[in-house]
Amino acid sequence: MLGVIIAAGLGSRLWNVSNQIPKTLLPFGKGTILSTIISRLHAAGVSDLLVVVGYNQDFIREYLSTYKSPIPITIIENTQWERGNGLSVYTVKESVGNKPFILSMSDHIVQLEALEKIVSSPATCNLLLVDPYLETNFDLADATKVRTNGAEIIEIGKELTDYNALDCGIFRLECDFFAAVEIAVENGNESISAAITELIKNKRMQAVCVDKPNQWLDIDTPEAYEFARGGVSLC
Repeated sequence: MLGVIIAAGLGSRLWNVSNQIPKTLLPFGKGTILSTIISRLHAAGVSDLLVVVGYNQDFIREYLSTYKSPIPITIIENTQWERGNGLSVYTVKESVGNKPFILSMSDHIVQLEALEKIVSSPATCNLLLVDPYLETNFDLADATKVRTNGAEIIEIGKELTDYNALDCGIFRLECDFFAAVEIAVENGNESISAAITELIKNKRMQAVCVDKPNQWLDIDTPEAYEFARGGVSLC
């Protein structure tokens, strides 16, 4: 299966200085956040990878030029990286074609068994890995919330007040995701969540739940980074 990592954004909540290296290249485990994501995607069944770059992309290009990846990597540039993250995913439309693909954020560390569950799911619609263990989340206030009814996703968004799960930042998407991005952009919203909302309207979005707590972490702040480095279960 094809995998996509979007690593085009600013990452300004982790860095105070604009010329720092992308946070996905920070040390983690025996490598970096990025190498950890790549190796786990490979172990979960991803055979080829697209990495979308934008802001400070030279750091990532240089890193990947010497990184001994377990799978082939193609770098794709998002020249509109200052806009919504849905456009970063949209840049891979031609490369993906009609095939399903795994989408990962470049700052979400996810356990292998959780990745394997969404990769191997027999469902034929778009999927999102979600976490129902709300009380164990490191930064609940900043997490993207999800309301589900069984496997069906009802609603998604950071500002939800009625929710029963959290977005883990891992998707298995079908080609109709790109049409959903186009509709969301026409409506003035360029985020991934806005495109997912369009898929929800068409009942084309389902949830895959992690089986236990502490299966993922969004490394969005210095505190989250330090927590992740000290979290044995995530390394």
